[in-house]
Amino acid sequence: MLSTSISIIAVISYALGFLLQRQNLNSGLPERKKLFASSIIAVTAHLAVIILITLQPDGLDLGFFKVASLISWVIVVAVLLSSWQKPLDNLFLYLFPLAILCLLASTFIPSSYVPQSGYSPGVALHILLGILSVSIITIAAFQALLLSFLNKLLKQKQSFALVSHLPPLETMEVLLFEMLWFGLLLLTGVLVTGVLFMDDFFGQHLSHKAILSTISWVVFSILLWGRHQLGWRGKTANRWILAGFAFLILAYFGSKFVLEIILDRV
Repeated sequence: MLSTSISIIAVISYALGFLLQRQNLNSGLPERKKLFASSIIAVTAHLAVIILITLQPDGLDLGFFKVASLISWVIVVAVLLSSWQKPLDNLFLYLFPLAILCLLASTFIPSSYVPQSGYSPGVALHILLGILSVSIITIAAFQALLLSFLNKLLKQKQSFALVSHLPPLETMEVLLFEMLWFGLLLLTGVLVTGVLFMDDFFGQHLSHKAILSTISWVVFSILLWGRHQLGWRGKTANRWILAGFAFLILAYFGSKFVLEIILDRV
């Protein structure tokens, strides 16, 4: 299949980018042109695979692993774009393996999800905003975990090879809250389009997603208010971030994982 061949190209390009960044760490002479060339090939091929396996003759295939692959692609692209202005290249050491896993799973693991057709433009916008919001907030949660780990190592005066080459803490914290603001804006769009375009958004069928997404929005709003008004950072901010992320992941993937992966139902 065409999608399988392109998937292999994407995996090889991601792996090459990972190896190039590891080489950059060891040599101290970064070759960013090669790294970005490999990364661009990888994300382009990854996007092609997503389009091929998602756009089916019967409609959109938004199965668990398909959505996970799309989210991993958005995360890599967001960090790739941010790395032009911030020293974030070393994050690829963590993100490229994640993208490879999601890509392989979406390509080779069968799904019981039945493709859906007939989405109105409003519903399609709602789905797109949902995927983007989860992607961006996932980056923020990942940043929060790394910052917690790094702060713990600093207090204990310990270090590890890969960790020591991560971007400066100040840079990571700036990126963290930039992503949170953007993620909250997208999540607001998700809730607004859900109310406007989804039938019975807070009804029985979608109630758990709507309620958990709303709780997540409230958590992130309180956090950003606390950051602006009270200067929250460190452990306090990280706990709020991870709490909001947990509610959002449960909203989007909780029932989908149980139905598709555990119960093998749609």
